[in-house]
Amino acid sequence: MRFFSEGPNIPDLLLERRDRGQVVFLCGAGVSLSAGMPDFYNLAKYVMDFFDPPKGSAVESEFRPWIEENESGSKRSKTPLDQIFHLLHQEYGRDEVNELVAERLWNYRVDGAKSTEHSVIARISSDQEGKPQIVTTNFDLLFEKSVNDGELEIYQPPAFPDISLGVPLTGIIYLHGRLQDPKTENHPYILSSADFGRAYLSEGWATNFIRSLLKSYTVVLIGYQAEDPPVKYLLQGLNHDGRSDRSNLYAFDKGKPEDIEAKWRDRGITPIACKDYPSLWESLTAWAERAENQRQWRANVIDTARKGPRKLFAHERGQVTHLVRTTPGARLFAMAEPSPPPEWLCVFDALCRVAKESRRYGEGAEKFDPFEEYGLDDDPPRSSELDKQSNWEHDHIFEWRRGDTNPTNAHRLGGRQIAGLESMPPRLAHLSNWLAKHIDSPIVAWWAARQQGLHPRLENIIKRELRGNHELHPEARRSWNLILEYQSDSRNFCWNSDWYEIKDRIENEGWTQSVLRDFETATAPVLFLQRPLGIGASKPPSGDWEETSTQEVARFEVKFPDRYELKLPDETLEPVLRIVESHLRRSEGLLLDVQAIYFLVPTCYPERKVDVEENDIHAMFNWYVELFVRMISYDPKKAKAYVTTWPIDESFYFRKLRLFALNHAELFGAEEVVDSLMALSQESFWDHDARRELLFLLRDRWEGFSVKSRQILAERLLDGPDESDEEYPTLSKEIACRYSRWLTLQGKELSKSQTSRLDNMLSELPRWNDGLAGSFVEESVSSVRSIGTDEAPDTVIELPVTQVVESAQAVYERDFDSDTERRPFTGLVKVNPRKALASLSHMSRRNKYPQAFWSTLISDWPDETTPRLFCVFLHRLSNLPYNAIRELRNPVGRWIQKKLTMAFQFDEALAWSTFDHLVSGLISEEGQATRSGLGEVRRGGEVIEKSRRTIEHAINGPVGQVMEGLLNTLNSLKLKQGVGIPEELKFRIEHLTSAPGEGEDHAVAVLTRQICWLHYLDPEWVKERVIPWFSFEHNLSEPAWNGYLSAAKLPPYEIGVLLKPLVLKLFPRIYQWSWAQHFSTVAAQIVVELSIFRSGKQDGLNGKEARICLRNMDEKNRQDAIFRLRLIGKREESGWSEHVIPFVNTVWPRERELRTSKLVSSWVSLLDDTDDKFPEVLSSVRKFLVPVESGNHWLHSFSRGIRGKEPLTIKYPADVLNLLDVIVPNNPKGVPYELAQILDIIENTDANLVSDRVFLRLTSLIEQT
Repeated sequence: MRFFSEGPNIPDLLLERRDRGQVVFLCGAGVSLSAGMPDFYNLAKYVMDFFDPPKGSAVESEFRPWIEENESGSKRSKTPLDQIFHLLHQEYGRDEVNELVAERLWNYRVDGAKSTEHSVIARISSDQEGKPQIVTTNFDLLFEKSVNDGELEIYQPPAFPDISLGVPLTGIIYLHGRLQDPKTENHPYILSSADFGRAYLSEGWATNFIRSLLKSYTVVLIGYQAEDPPVKYLLQGLNHDGRSDRSNLYAFDKGKPEDIEAKWRDRGITPIACKDYPSLWESLTAWAERAENQRQWRANVIDTARKGPRKLFAHERGQVTHLVRTTPGARLFAMAEPSPPPEWLCVFDALCRVAKESRRYGEGAEKFDPFEEYGLDDDPPRSSELDKQSNWEHDHIFEWRRGDTNPTNAHRLGGRQIAGLESMPPRLAHLSNWLAKHIDSPIVAWWAARQQGLHPRLENIIKRELRGNHELHPEARRSWNLILEYQSDSRNFCWNSDWYEIKDRIENEGWTQSVLRDFETATAPVLFLQRPLGIGASKPPSGDWEETSTQEVARFEVKFPDRYELKLPDETLEPVLRIVESHLRRSEGLLLDVQAIYFLVPTCYPERKVDVEENDIHAMFNWYVELFVRMISYDPKKAKAYVTTWPIDESFYFRKLRLFALNHAELFGAEEVVDSLMALSQESFWDHDARRELLFLLRDRWEGFSVKSRQILAERLLDGPDESDEEYPTLSKEIACRYSRWLTLQGKELSKSQTSRLDNMLSELPRWNDGLAGSFVEESVSSVRSIGTDEAPDTVIELPVTQVVESAQAVYERDFDSDTERRPFTGLVKVNPRKALASLSHMSRRNKYPQAFWSTLISDWPDETTPRLFCVFLHRLSNLPYNAIRELRNPVGRWIQKKLTMAFQFDEALAWSTFDHLVSGLISEEGQATRSGLGEVRRGGEVIEKSRRTIEHAINGPVGQVMEGLLNTLNSLKLKQGVGIPEELKFRIEHLTSAPGEGEDHAVAVLTRQICWLHYLDPEWVKERVIPWFSFEHNLSEPAWNGYLSAAKLPPYEIGVLLKPLVLKLFPRIYQWSWAQHFSTVAAQIVVELSIFRSGKQDGLNGKEARICLRNMDEKNRQDAIFRLRLIGKREESGWSEHVIPFVNTVWPRERELRTSKLVSSWVSLLDDTDDKFPEVLSSVRKFLVPVESGNHWLHSFSRGIRGKEPLTIKYPADVLNLLDVIVPNNPKGVPYELAQILDIIENTDANLVSDRVFLRLTSLIEQT
């Protein structure tokens, strides 16, 4: 957890132990520096300066490299300072040297003021009553002056408190001696190597005390360098095998986390890296305030949480998350009033945090990146789409974690707990109660819908809230009922083998009552859901239930299980028919409940022509039709009896089935059919989805009806449905004509008067043709209930051009009382572009350029128009005023991007004239209109600095789109290699690269993305004009590199040679540009590819050059490089043997600072994909592996197969054990979750390994957890 964004990340475990008074600070010289005390070097120099040993003497020669290094800043090989003091003791006497040390330290400050740093440490390093418990290797008395406690215990060597006997540690323990007045005779300080040897080895009183201290307390080193003599003597032997328990040892140090980890790891200490010392002390001060008043600190965190996660910075979200990782913190969070908002679900759930970025539809639409909005300060980078395994590394607050209880009554073979009352750890129970408090929030429903199953206890809590909350919004209640039904059906979360089990039981037992019950369960409809589309895929709803629809929470569907053929004897027909019918009724209820927007309505006549593909969703319905037809043959009376029970007005299944049943003369006579049809309501009779069943019924049985009945039915057809659309008064008539005319086209006669009436009706429909009726029953049978767009130009097409725009404007806004968005001008542009253009030309003569209509005209102008009309259109564009062009920057940019080539091929001179005018308008007024359409990224209410000089902004900006249009036109010429870029294109390209505003950046980014192709056409131009942009001193360097890297491919040889010197410097220069992570990832992968596939060539990287690049990368990019190796190993034939292993052995840097826990995780991910090459690759990467403490599931693939593969543990148990030996520390608290499962597989695969030393060590660790 961080107290400040730039502060050190203090482990949760350390904070929790401090809260229990179990943390002791062991303080070194660095703590006293700001108070004027010298470090060990300056203390030695003070003594050396006093004695001024002769040049060339032993002590002077040994100390000289220290002086030279201090003066020059360059590293030297030096004798440790404790040995320097040993030489001083030998030469000048121990007492005299130590007296000088006391003199230097005694006179450090004349005012005697308290040291802030010492006061801060004393407040943190204390017991639960606030009494200091401090250990220091310093001699100074600054802690005594900084602690207001007259009864403070002081301990000096070798008389230390015996912690093993229960003696309290409160007080100050001077491990290396306490400063005495220089005038005293005795100065027993630990300074020389002989002193250290006596304290830690021969007499061992310091070692014994520290060993006893570590058994009872967590020790934090502060004020030390990893190379300091006290650290060396203190820790030697504690980590001789590299696997000591580091959970009780921490150290603060300045530097990059990966560098600090490598420095301290070999010393058996968990390092805590800080950016600089001011940020460290700022954080420690905040920690001290937390330590003194934990209740207030937690209250402050909860107050912060009430603001909502998206208004906070990542480290503030980390503080809230730290709180709920503990049971007391989760309880406070859950009980807080007012309660923190439910959007915290998206932070606590790791899968919500790392979900993919989503966006609304349309160009320039809103984007939402959950990792930006919900990510924690200690989250590892989000993995790529190909590297799903890394997502297991993100902390998931809603799963069991070490420190949670493991309820014993939850693990029983019999006497199981009542469903819904199963035990869960108290921490998760508190969070469940908090979640239930927000059951009326769409966010909670959105989160629950995403889960692959909910804990039964949580389900029960939610159900209880649903029962007790009588004020819950109806939409919330409906959504929750659907979500809980979805969650309760296990078929949604695992492969359903019920059909196979049913088939086996039928073969073995026949259709018994038990089998029928299982059959009924197995074939029931499934309520299925998918995540919302668009931005809702990763962004939760922002409004309440009045503003949120169920579709924004989840997309519910109703499905049936796959159907398999079963042997069904006649005597079993009726019970099976009854079961399937009950499923259809249940499905109907579900469809109504989910308010189905899209539902593919099945047909009762699948053998007759339909314009849709067969869909499995129809399988159960089609089977019911088959069973019903079979029942008609087997027992027609019973079949007819079933029909009488079917609901008449049900719109999904039974309305169609009733019409289908009426078509069977075995069941219903002709007059019964007529009576039934005439009894139907208008809605049922004219149901569009049942038109096939109605019309096939009329056609098949028409001759069987009496003349009177035919006249009655024909009259109803001609009357048509009720007129309900005032804007389309002819719609009812058109539907009546389609039904009636279809019937006559099938050879069914109407009476003379009815035929005449039909002819008159047809004549009143100007757009009528018999094809509208002929294909009526062959149209798609899907029923789509959704908001649509009506582009019919009926309301404007007959108007004079002077009235078109005004009339279109009147209906332009969507009528929210209908399901249709009216866009008549759009339809006019597509149907009669001449009139649309004329109407806007009329407006332009009045100096009016309505943006919405010009945007529509430009965006939807048809490709197929007469040459004359297209010419007029281009001239109109050429006459648009600059201010209108600036307002139309987006449609103008897109038009040039997509249509310039067509205009160029139509009339080159006119195309360039139009192009030049539009570009001049876009870049006028100092480039105001060149800005990208993408907005700012905000977090915590503040703008996050993100570069706008990128390809993403370029392709969403007008100048970038114009450049794409130019390149598209160039491509249309199909020029051969080396012929050069035509001048009329070249000078316009160059003109764009000097556009004002954001224009030049966007033009350059788009251009350099195509540098390989441009070099193919015109290598000299690229060399002279484009390559100079890449120089880091050039003002266009950033967009040039961004565009180039966006192509994500190796350059041709000539470009590679020119760019190679810059590639060698790209790391770390790339980190100065505030880009998305993707670009540095590409750069890292290019380095790997250039080293592996171009090594030995002028454009490639040799091993040394690649190694320099890898050293200059940050840890995330080194992980990317490993991931690229992983892809090369899988992609290339013999990739592991010929490419990856040689690269690892000869190129990858071997410095210990590159052996970090995150890189180990990447190496393990690589090993997971090596298949048969696992032993060989492990042998190569083993030297880069170190013990890793991780509570996450980072070894899950070794415990169970993924993607259909068996785990490597089965194929190579001994090698996997070898891997575990390297990466699993000797710390029970750092045992990977899957270790026990992996060891079980090893034991089952190769029992001989059970007696192996490593197996026994790992088993012992598991037994301690």
